[in-house]
Amino acid sequence: MDLLDTDTLIRVYHSSGVAKSLKKPLRRWWCTFCCVLLLRYHLATTLGGCNFHDHWTFFFFSGSDLEKYRVYAAPPTSYFPLPPSLVPCSQWEKGECIGSGSFGHVYLGFNSEHGQFCAIKEVRVLLDDPHSKEQLKQLNLEIDLLSQLSHPNIVQYYGSNLTDGALSIYLEYVFEGSIHKLLSEYGPFKESTIRYFTAQILSGIAYLHEGRTVHRDIKGANILVGHYGEVKLADFGLAKHISSVAEIHSIKGTAYWMAPELIKSSYSGEGYNLSVDIWSLGCTLIEMATARPPWHPLEPVAAMFKIANSKDTPKIPDSFSEIGKSFLRLCLKRDPASRPSAAGLMGHPFVEEYRSPVRASIIELMKDER
Repeated sequence: MDLLDTDTLIRVYHSSGVAKSLKKPLRRWWCTFCCVLLLRYHLATTLGGCNFHDHWTFFFFSGSDLEKYRVYAAPPTSYFPLPPSLVPCSQWEKGECIGSGSFGHVYLGFNSEHGQFCAIKEVRVLLDDPHSKEQLKQLNLEIDLLSQLSHPNIVQYYGSNLTDGALSIYLEYVFEGSIHKLLSEYGPFKESTIRYFTAQILSGIAYLHEGRTVHRDIKGANILVGHYGEVKLADFGLAKHISSVAEIHSIKGTAYWMAPELIKSSYSGEGYNLSVDIWSLGCTLIEMATARPPWHPLEPVAAMFKIANSKDTPKIPDSFSEIGKSFLRLCLKRDPASRPSAAGLMGHPFVEEYRSPVRASIIELMKDER
């Protein structure tokens, strides 16, 4: 045992057999002894009043067996690793490739000094190439935006550097991967999981919208999930900050998740605003419920044509409850002015009761639902 703490004392107390073998008065004495030991440890490590570098050895008897527990107390100057955001970029070591795309590759990074992981997004840059210069400009805009964001449901930015013709962006590593990956491995999610994930996605979107930032590419592939179901919005390459009165006219996003006004902005002369993320959120709910993109089986171009020129909305799966269908109808209103804001949707019954952490790991949760 490397650290004398509450869990250690409880394990020693129960697993050693002392608690069971002693009579009630001695049992109370033993419990008191453990509490005093814990108090001395905390006084030593917080006040620095004692030197606990040397280990103590205790012997406990259980029947005829002798169990020897060697318990180490931490020194007064306990070691605390730096937060990843404060780790210099030079200390991250690039490991295996864990993903790739049109932008470049993503590698697993490790800091051997502090025992931490990160994701390293690496893009090759040719400074004498016009296309590469434009890409570098867009990446710098993404870095500038990420560096200003701080929210539990948004992937954290650690830093960036440009060396040897490659721009490296150091980001929080989320172990279980994307919602898209989980759907491909475990199939459609049950509604309870969808509600829990949606509450967190919505929290991240509400934070972005409060700062007048639109993501423009909300979909399963850009939403990461941690081991205990914590959800993080990622990939801010298409995100944009807009003023309170301005609208955007450029077409950005992924076809199946695009809002009607976003597609029509290229020829209608009308722009769009934050509400395009709400439409994409509704499409992502359908993706989670079916393990397929909305508008399936249409091809991307055919889907965009239908989104822009018909009065249809994506089909809501029958598996949703009435509360779920109500939430989806609000997200998928074709008139953007009729869609609620992200902050307004936070109070909807579909997500209101699902804003507390899950206990089981997300992998266990997925397996239980199969």
